[in-house]
Amino acid sequence: QKLEPAWIALIEIVHRIEKQAYHMPVGRVIFQKIAYIATALGIPTGLIHIRSSYGPYCEDLNDVKKRLSNAGLLQEEKSGSMFQVVPGLAYEETRLKYQESFQKWDKMIDKTVDLFLRLDTNKAEVVATVLFVERTVSKGNMSEEDVLQEVMKWKQKRRPPLDKKEVAQAV
Repeated sequence: QKLEPAWIALIEIVHRIEKQAYHMPVGRVIFQKIAYIATALGIPTGLIHIRSSYGPYCEDLNDVKKRLSNAGLLQEEKSGSMFQVVPGLAYEETRLKYQESFQKWDKMIDKTVDLFLRLDTNKAEVVATVLFVERTVSKGNMSEEDVLQEVMKWKQKRRPPLDKKEVAQAV
């Protein structure tokens, strides 16, 4: 099965996060948000994200993860109550083949890594949701207050509810 270089870049993001001394574990939800942010920044993953209860969601990402897992490039490990997404055993060797692509996307990869080194799962959901609203609904035409209101409206049924101050800070 064909593996897109941009999908390998998603693992490179996880790889670079994992190399840092202090980082949050990358679970399934955070991996979903990494895929959205990386795609939004311009890495051509081909993934289409839609509104979902936990922010932007791409159903096709599960198929991508299966392909990457079958190639030994990604694995999920049970860690307490979560599944942690980590580079697979074959990743170190395989990543060398994709260095040219990584160089093209290096700024986008680094920006995504830098962002996710600062976010836990809840904050990742908020940031991805804000960016989704800004890019798909607003298209740069809404004020920050309008973006905040749209996010709060989207998440009004969320339990526990989002902290409006946290969302405003993300905006």
